[in-house]
Amino acid sequence: MHYKKHIFDVGAFNGVNGLALAAKNPDTLVNAFEANKDLIKIIIKLKKKLEIRLGRKLNNYKIHNLAVSNKNKTSYFYIAKNPTVSSLHKFSKNLDKTWPGYKDSHCHTIKKVKVKTITLKYFCFKNKIKVINYLHVDTQGNDLNVLKGLGSEIKIIKQGVMESSLSKKSSLYQDNHILSEVKKFFRERSFSIIKINPIESSLGNEVDIYYRNKRFNFFKDVKTNYNERYYHRVLDDRLTFKDNIQDFILRFLKK
Repeated sequence: MHYKKHIFDVGAFNGVNGLALAAKNPDTLVNAFEANKDLIKIIIKLKKKLEIRLGRKLNNYKIHNLAVSNKNKTSYFYIAKNPTVSSLHKFSKNLDKTWPGYKDSHCHTIKKVKVKTITLKYFCFKNKIKVINYLHVDTQGNDLNVLKGLGSEIKIIKQGVMESSLSKKSSLYQDNHILSEVKKFFRERSFSIIKINPIESSLGNEVDIYYRNKRFNFFKDVKTNYNERYYHRVLDDRLTFKDNIQDFILRFLKK
């Protein structure tokens, strides 16, 4: 099937966000990227569970075991005790002060592995993708490099969300980008920041940044709102009676 609309989920982790977007947008191809090969099995497991719940295949979801950055090369990927915070970047050296309690419980590198790293410019060129309708990036300190990897082709992004540290001093990672750098980057490329939300689990050190490309006028061609907690319940086999009733009704209405 040829898709005219495209969503990218860079830093897929357990697949929740990308699979939710695929479920909400069956006419849109979702390309998801995850560098940690051990998480690919979890993503495939969730995909199968969702397909059973939905009563249809999620053929519009593709997972790629790749890292994404600003260069096409081989890189080291640092896998942490808590896989959520694994990154292409090493952890900062002052975590005890800025992220108290995180160093031992989360931010401890258990191994580093070599991974293939690509740019979105290369991927889009190779796959003849002319527009990215929505770009979801969560790469633990490397989000701005993901955007930089598009080069002049950043103009094909319509809208998206990324994370950023607020300051170098409080960054979780070495060489992490900060909010002021992101603002400058977008300003120079005709993008508007729609809203900035603090990330609850970051001790006030990080934010989500939602942005849009000023070159486009229409942004409602893909659905970006979903109940993330529901998809986590599917993954963890913790579905409620209410979930079962709602899913049954949705499957019945689609028959």
